[in-house]
Amino acid sequence: MSNVKVAFLRWSLRMLLFALVLVLATVALIYVRQHSLIYHPRAYDSSYRDALPDNGVEITYMLPIGEQTAYYIPGHEKVPTRVWVAFCGNGSLALDWTTILANYPNNGDAFLLIDYPGYGKNRGYATIQSTRAAADNGVRALIERLALQEEQVHLCVIGHSLGSAVALDFATRHRVERIVAIAPFTTLREEAATVVGHPLSRLLVENYDNRKALAQIAERNPGVHVSIFHGVEDQVIPCEMGRELAREFSNVDFFPISGADHVNVLTLAKDRIITSMTN
Repeated sequence: MSNVKVAFLRWSLRMLLFALVLVLATVALIYVRQHSLIYHPRAYDSSYRDALPDNGVEITYMLPIGEQTAYYIPGHEKVPTRVWVAFCGNGSLALDWTTILANYPNNGDAFLLIDYPGYGKNRGYATIQSTRAAADNGVRALIERLALQEEQVHLCVIGHSLGSAVALDFATRHRVERIVAIAPFTTLREEAATVVGHPLSRLLVENYDNRKALAQIAERNPGVHVSIFHGVEDQVIPCEMGRELAREFSNVDFFPISGADHVNVLTLAKDRIITSMTN
């Protein structure tokens, strides 16, 4: 074999090895940093100083990972007509809901705004399990504060983006009357595939599965009504994902919002969302 061929073979092997190392490094980086790709925790800053309404109450409770703080906005009676448990998107905070709910009719409904562990004032680290614990114990702390039994409280849930998955997951464990899901994915793994491709999406350790959650809800609580709102121009979670969930489950109403993207769907669909919550 000539020296030129040997040199070319060595160069080719080096390039192949470099490409392999690059691929493995990318895979390892995605696997190790997947939590930071899903969750974007942040603390409250000065812009939230007056976000909680005057009648709002901070509710603190403990988890093994540390103290948690949720926010309760009561209705006009001590015993609320319904309590809407609200879950925000992965880059938002619980008190962001106060803007959307500012003109909510005074019909006796109350709201419990939940931050995930590591978000807002909360200690800890967000995972599916810790988020479940934050939601379940937040509701429990509220019920104790109201001196009621859970069966006396009419629960409903609303969530945006990742919060839709948290809301649906919550509804698999609690009997709720209504569910509003804004910009939901089908499964977190399928959503990840739209970003990193199907092969790399298999590396995802935690996978919220909204199909599975809706199936469990339909079996255990067949009377619950689900409304899905999704921006037609959503480039983060494709509108087709929300439409697909509605096609698969007869108790789901689907509302595509023309001109809305992943974020401004909350404002462009605000009136329709509130109508679906109050009717």
